[in-house]
This record gives sequence, structure tokens and C-alpha cells, in this order.
Amino acid sequence: MTDVPVILKDLPVKVHGFVCLGSDYEPIIVINARLSRVQQLRTYRHEIKHIQRGEMFNMNYHEYKN
Repeated sequence: MTDVPVILKDLPVKVHGFVCLGSDYEPIIVINARLSRVQQLRTYRHEIKHIQRGEMFNMNYHEYKN
């Protein structure tokens, strides 16, 4: 896997991070800038697993259901 770009952004407190697709359909990880460095690294590893499993291409996948 090539390096995945990471964007730090102020997000709502309950949102630690997520994966989205860029204009070239390559994954981008967005991580909550309000988290501690340890929490950001944990979130990064969590989001990498989603990428490795290809879950961002599965339209039926929901990590958290309302």
C-alpha cells in the first residue's frame, strides 16, 4: 500500500476519523485534530484497517448504525 494522505481537521467530539475517496478515487484519512496524539495514532491505525479491507468501496458497510 502506498502512503495514504492524512488530513487533520476539527471534527465533532464523537467523530474520531473517517476514510473518504479523493478525486482520483484514492483513499484519504481524515482525523480529528482535537484528539491527543495517542488517540490520533490509534484512529489512523483503525482507518488503515478499513482501507486494507476495502470497506470504503462497500456501499452496504456501516460501522455504526443509527
